[in-house]
Amino acid sequence: MLRRRPFRRPALGGRRRPPLARPPRRPLPPRARQALARANRAMEDGRFAEAARIFERLSGEADRFGMPIRAANLKLRASRGYFAAGDIEPALGQAEQALRLFVANDHAERVPALVSKMTSALREKGYDAQADRLQQEADRLLNGVGLSLEEARKRGATQTAFSVSECGSLPSRCRGCGAPLVPDEVEWHDPHTAECLYCGTIAKAT
Repeated sequence: MLRRRPFRRPALGGRRRPPLARPPRRPLPPRARQALARANRAMEDGRFAEAARIFERLSGEADRFGMPIRAANLKLRASRGYFAAGDIEPALGQAEQALRLFVANDHAERVPALVSKMTSALREKGYDAQADRLQQEADRLLNGVGLSLEEARKRGATQTAFSVSECGSLPSRCRGCGAPLVPDEVEWHDPHTAECLYCGTIAKAT
């Protein structure tokens, strides 16, 4: 179970730092990180459905405890697990729920790149109807907040003062939960500091 814990932003020193894309979010508590680590190990071992169920459970707990973006990212991880297991409908359902959480919580800029990756993966496996459904859902969600896919993409490009290409090299895996640290799938706070999307552990780039 996740427990509510007070979140305090670290105080800034006298020297200014580069502007953050977003302030660091409350990380998952230790017990949840342990469960997440088990799920990530299961993914590595090819036990995709088992991993997906853990990701889905943790996502629900994160949402209930006021961490909707953490929950959305965990739903994406669950979606990948179900997809790897060949369970397409649960994969699609988790992906759609993740998109809804992003849009509802002012993270519409995440949607274009995610939808592009997910629809490409679906079409590669011959799931054209499911890819169309996901695209239509993304369009509907964005239209509901007055955005198109292109407008959401442009919004994301203007929110950071640097690009991923300017950032350093990350460790291959998160030291907190074992999730892969992919440069365009972490949250960069500055060119040398990134946050694991799933557990909130901070990683330093070299």
